[in-house]
Amino acid sequence: MDFSFIGEAVIVLSFGYCLLRVLGKKTVGEMTGVEIITLLAMASMIGHAVKGDGLLRTLITLCIFVSLLLTIQFLAIKFNWVEKWFVGRSTVVIEDGVIVEKSLKKLRLTVDQLEAKLRTKGITSLSEVKTATIEMSGHIGYELARHAKPVTIGELERIMKAWNKTVPKQPQKEENLFDEVKQDGHRKKISPHLE
Repeated sequence: MDFSFIGEAVIVLSFGYCLLRVLGKKTVGEMTGVEIITLLAMASMIGHAVKGDGLLRTLITLCIFVSLLLTIQFLAIKFNWVEKWFVGRSTVVIEDGVIVEKSLKKLRLTVDQLEAKLRTKGITSLSEVKTATIEMSGHIGYELARHAKPVTIGELERIMKAWNKTVPKQPQKEENLFDEVKQDGHRKKISPHLE
């Protein structure tokens, strides 16, 4: 059996991956129609690129693809340069309430698209944001500026103690949606037709 297809599979996957990296950091939900069609066409081309119709060859090629992905993931954990090249890094797009134009150009992201991402997080003004990043997944990560951060229960209790005010007692514990997962069931009886 001729095993030259193994090298072809590695080349096809590597080339396809490089092309996907060129496309940028966007999830499928953020892609335009043209980007989705391009991605699907690339997937189809990669699928047809490995010559031969045999089941064994197809299975081995799929195993090679999965093995390469697992190897890259393992190496990304061990070496920062592998993570940078194959997984990517977050990109800072806002610093101290100011848009980093160079980063937007690098990501091919418009100000309107950035503002849309901020609005989905409930942010109404750039001045509320200390730092914002576009993550490898295409999602936005952010840290609010000091004046825009909400007060936590712990901070409120410290303030009340400083003012010599009594801290209200904790209310009776209500059913928590996470508790039912931990306990593998509901504490309260649920109607049989809803289970």
